[in-house]
Amino acid sequence: MGGPIYVILFGLIFFSVGGGLTIKQYAFKQQAIAVSGKVTGHTMGSCDEDGCSYRSVAKFQTQEGKLITYTSTYSSSPPAYDVGEQVTVFYSPENPQKAVIEGEGQLFRIIFMGVGGVIIIFGLVFFASNLKTRILTEEE
Repeated sequence: MGGPIYVILFGLIFFSVGGGLTIKQYAFKQQAIAVSGKVTGHTMGSCDEDGCSYRSVAKFQTQEGKLITYTSTYSSSPPAYDVGEQVTVFYSPENPQKAVIEGEGQLFRIIFMGVGGVIIIFGLVFFASNLKTRILTEEE
């Protein structure tokens, strides 16, 4: 019966990572100030044999009028946003360099939660199957 439990735990880890990141970003956005920004370019993230990923660079102005350049912590290929695209940026009032672009990392979080959910379901089916087999063999 240990096998299905390990599968379920593995799925819970994936689901928890995606869920934790979602909760963390949600909590940040509740305390942050939302302003309009503009994607001004991209920086190269990581590269491998399939190509490179890119992080979006956005400029926005704080409520105090200070111009901030923010480089996303998430990278993707192709870039998540086009140069010149208007975006909503959430920034910390205490530290405007701490920011996030609306929707940033959403696909990453959904994938982690989706994969985790599928693994959990597979583990539960595996567990139920093993339990059924154990019960049937005990009845004989």
